[in-house]
Amino acid sequence: MKTLTLAIACLSMAAALPARSATDDPWAFSFDLRERATHFSAVDFDRDSPDAGWVWTQRALLGANYQGSGMVSGRVSLLSALQSGDPSPVAQNNLDLQEAWLGLQLGPVFTRVGRQEIWLGSQRLLGTREGTNVRRNWDGVRAQIQTGGWTIDAFGIQLVDVEPDGVFNDTSDGDRRLAGLYGTRDFGRTKLDLYYLLASTEDRQTIEGTADQDRHSVGLRSFGERGPLFWNWEAIYQFGDHGASDVRAWTLATNTGLRMDGAWSPEFMLSANVASGDRNPGDGRLETFDALYPRGNYFSELAQLGPANFFNINPYLTVTPTEDLTLSFDVNFFWRLETSDGVYGPPGNIIRQPGNSDERFVNTAMSLAASWQASRHWRLNLSLTRSRPEAFIENTGVADTTHFAEFTLSAGFN
Repeated sequence: MKTLTLAIACLSMAAALPARSATDDPWAFSFDLRERATHFSAVDFDRDSPDAGWVWTQRALLGANYQGSGMVSGRVSLLSALQSGDPSPVAQNNLDLQEAWLGLQLGPVFTRVGRQEIWLGSQRLLGTREGTNVRRNWDGVRAQIQTGGWTIDAFGIQLVDVEPDGVFNDTSDGDRRLAGLYGTRDFGRTKLDLYYLLASTEDRQTIEGTADQDRHSVGLRSFGERGPLFWNWEAIYQFGDHGASDVRAWTLATNTGLRMDGAWSPEFMLSANVASGDRNPGDGRLETFDALYPRGNYFSELAQLGPANFFNINPYLTVTPTEDLTLSFDVNFFWRLETSDGVYGPPGNIIRQPGNSDERFVNTAMSLAASWQASRHWRLNLSLTRSRPEAFIENTGVADTTHFAEFTLSAGFN
């Protein structure tokens, strides 16, 4: 009853939002509501997990943007994220500030200070975590400058620590800090990203043990399109310290596709990726790649596996039968790269230790998704996945097939 009342109240607020006039009104208001029902037949390949079964979540986001005629701008937004069952910081946050920042334009430099959402590039290392009910946010400062054909972001931020219960009690977490430079340049059909990130994390759990970690990431991304062909390729090298151990890790991620004209406008894409794992745990060198703070649904809405110690092949097919309806199908074949390292979840947590298994084949997952834009304000999404454990999972413990279904109704008003 509490959640239904909140949904009705939020929709009433959205209906009452003032329409933006044709004059130069500096204020713009928005409201987004997401209702979602999700079913997991198994969690981490275990159908007896207490987290298996149906979960209902609701997310309401009310925002106000200010853009004056001068140098000052800003944004404030409130988030209410609720779920059935036990509260989780990625699924519940009763009511809190999602964003509250002040922006200042001084010549070619735009700076914003305060609480904010940040995502960069393909969100492989820094994303909003849209797939979860609670989006990721940060406290800190971010500056953007355009110079010499480049758009350059510089930032120093601390992750906001979400408190599932209570209201207006989220605080920034000094144990998880991120700083970096991210540059983008448009060369026409090809665009290039070049970046450096420093992630500092206290008590980071890894295959080499738990310790304070400073991880540097240097990345290069090329993306664009030429006729029907499109691509998004990214290479990242990581170095640093994990306690007394050295960090040396890397990844190569590729998406290459073809868009075709004609009936249903089919789009074919092949995603092929690889990320390093630890070849010899306990040797004083940590070689497992860490995606830091990526989008939560890295491979699919199921968000079962993360991009560490793996290689995979993931073909996609997307069609648009009508202007408002999109259908997609994909299959993901997933292997371990190093047999001495385990299998990881999207946040970088290890979900299956290597044990004594020499098997590499981890998982085969088939997904079907449909998205229908019912009207200007309303969208309905359906996602289905069958995730079958393969030889490595079968050799190292419980190995139940996961059947996943997710129904999402979204509304947006601005």
